[in-house]
Amino acid sequence: MVGHEVEMDETYVTHCRKGRVVEGHPGKKRGTPATKRGLSDEKICILTAVQRLGKCIARSLNVAKPSSMDAETFCECITDESYVWTDGLTSYIKPLKEKNCSNKVLESYQEYDAVNHLNNVNSFHSQIQEQYRVYRGVSSKYINRYNALFTLQREYMGMDSQEILLLIMKRLQKRVCYFFIRQIRKEDLFKLAIA
Repeated sequence: MVGHEVEMDETYVTHCRKGRVVEGHPGKKRGTPATKRGLSDEKICILTAVQRLGKCIARSLNVAKPSSMDAETFCECITDESYVWTDGLTSYIKPLKEKNCSNKVLESYQEYDAVNHLNNVNSFHSQIQEQYRVYRGVSSKYINRYNALFTLQREYMGMDSQEILLLIMKRLQKRVCYFFIRQIRKEDLFKLAIA
């Protein structure tokens, strides 16, 4: 959960089917851009929320522009009565009202000032896009696993290795999960990003 002062926005990455041949879809080289301009079914939406001076969340629920159902599902991670800065996407309005959150809409950079801005979430998007360029795209069916990796990288950024190790061990002590190795092949044990 993220709360208090939160910046919400979305970023888009190109859909990729690594390692699979799909009938009717010609293959393409890794890292090639989408064939259609703008938002289309070739772009996967990564909804992100960054708490100022705190945690962040990244989840992929759909392709192209997020629907109101996607926004409602994503806003479950926002605590009640938070102050939320968003861009001009109208899908966020209803779920934020239901959670009693104050919402400030910033549609352009001209509206930014020292307090009202989306710089933290845009910085997080830059980190995601840079990592994506290094990987030259990732398979879309694993995108939420990579979103978990991106959030951990941001949370542990600037820490030394001993501090990171202690925090990860503390986090893992709270989780008890038993499974067989054969289950990994048959079941999706890691469905969503790490909370």
